[in-house]
Amino acid sequence: MSAATRDAGRPPGRARRAWARFRRDRLALAAAVFLVALALAGALHPLIAPYDPAEQETGRPFEGPSGRHWLGTDDLGRDVLSRLLEGAATSMRFSLLVVALALVVALPVGLLSGYVGGRLDNVLMRVMDAVMSIPALVLAIAVVAVLGAGLDSAMIAIAVAMAPGLTRLVRGQALAVREETFVEASHVIGTPAARVVRRHLLPNVLSPLIVQASILLGLVLLAEAGLSFLGLGAQPPTASWGSMLQRAYDSVLSHPWHVLPPGLAIALTVLAFNAVGDGLRAALGAAPPVRKHGRLGLTTVSDRAAEPAPDGIEPAPDAAGAADADGDGALLRVAGLRLDLATPAGPRRVLDGVSFSVAPGETLGLVGESGCGKTVTSLAIMRLLPSPPATIVGGTVRFDGRDLLRLPFRDLARLRGRELAMVFQDPLASLNPGLTVAHQIGQVVRWHEPDADRRAAARRTAEALELVGIPAARGRSYPHELSGGMRQRVMIAMALVCRPKLLIADEPTTALDVTVQAQVLELLKELRAELGMAVLFVTHDLGVVADICDRVAVMRAGRVVEVAPVRDVFHAPQHPYTRHLLSHVTAGETELVAP
Repeated sequence: MSAATRDAGRPPGRARRAWARFRRDRLALAAAVFLVALALAGALHPLIAPYDPAEQETGRPFEGPSGRHWLGTDDLGRDVLSRLLEGAATSMRFSLLVVALALVVALPVGLLSGYVGGRLDNVLMRVMDAVMSIPALVLAIAVVAVLGAGLDSAMIAIAVAMAPGLTRLVRGQALAVREETFVEASHVIGTPAARVVRRHLLPNVLSPLIVQASILLGLVLLAEAGLSFLGLGAQPPTASWGSMLQRAYDSVLSHPWHVLPPGLAIALTVLAFNAVGDGLRAALGAAPPVRKHGRLGLTTVSDRAAEPAPDGIEPAPDAAGAADADGDGALLRVAGLRLDLATPAGPRRVLDGVSFSVAPGETLGLVGESGCGKTVTSLAIMRLLPSPPATIVGGTVRFDGRDLLRLPFRDLARLRGRELAMVFQDPLASLNPGLTVAHQIGQVVRWHEPDADRRAAARRTAEALELVGIPAARGRSYPHELSGGMRQRVMIAMALVCRPKLLIADEPTTALDVTVQAQVLELLKELRAELGMAVLFVTHDLGVVADICDRVAVMRAGRVVEVAPVRDVFHAPQHPYTRHLLSHVTAGETELVAP
């Protein structure tokens, strides 16, 4: 078997996936092509330049553009195009060398500081703080004053000024990765520290470092131009864009044209570096850039409410919800929902005709094995999936008579949190660590009830906390000061503070111990009875379903294969997959549901 045949069946590597995402960003790709062309033109300037850049009197001074001199001549009669090409070589080489020199210092120092920590980290960071406390331009001028004017001195000066910022970036990334479980696992098996740094910390640091370096290249080019403009950078007869700009500025009133070539070259090159940096940030991230077009979440329809059929979404057929006999009069009705996920190998169908309904005051359990599409379905209902990579291609999601997929974003934002709420799996990740829990709950009240003042919001917040069994005084706590069970209760309080009609609970008890899990489930049952709300409970635990749900929708591989009351599912399952799931349920859990 050839290598090409073997590789054909393999998923693309990280570099290939990043390149595929980068190519889809047309602005970043065009900027990269421009920079490559500029670098090649600079490197080949001795061959392609029409004149020697240092040769004087190739024409009369201050000639305008002509067939002989495409960009004219400068004050000494030198060809501007030839000097611009040499300036490209000077500026590009200078930028690359400065960033490389700064990385040579920042990478090992940042990795060492972040990985070792302790006293060494404090000493190194205090040194970097001392350097960063001096303005970069002042520091660069001071270094050039000591070493003398010239490109080499300017290179050292700018690299010294930029190294502390890069060091702090590397250290911050190393500190975060050092705490990950896979690093602890490497220590457990006796992996040497140097290998941990090389195999685990370094690859995770490189992505943000590459992005930052690409942006710094533009900043370095500007810094070099500034120093050369002041006469501290490139010295005659070497051409650089900064020195060309300085000579043209001396005669800007009498010959303004000559400021444009070096000025435009600097501006376009810096913009290109920034565009490439933005493209790399998206390409090396976890997902492609999200195009929201004025809305949060899934971009499936036009904002024009009168538009009957948005492009790219097929309405669900009348028979799409036939498997769900209780669909008529439902509060939530999902019919024929189909969703594709963009991958390097092409779109992949993730949800394939999902249909179910939730009646007012009912608790429906959405169950299935991990990866079957439960969470994707709940996020699609709330339109919280980024597009791309997720795209809804068919179906309807009707909530209280309104199709959420075709609802303008402004109307959808009014529904979220007020009539339609959601509780996520990980409350610590879902709560803002910099705000108290009372402040976060109060934000929901102030957003959905503009007439409520701070006192009214505080009162409603205290009521919501008391409703979920948390003393109102604990509202002054930050999320990290609460236990896992209390954080989950805070999330429920935030979801219920405006008394929604439907609560989507996405595995809210997964990370909790058995005792706290039972408390949260009992709380949800009590709140459902007290508030009369409907609940869509997403879980893979059939024991939880037996305890809390009225009906069950069983999912497998992006499809709903059975919808029935809990009693029927546990004692008379119709689908083979449902029977397979029940074969792993204990007898005690089955006995929770009366036959």
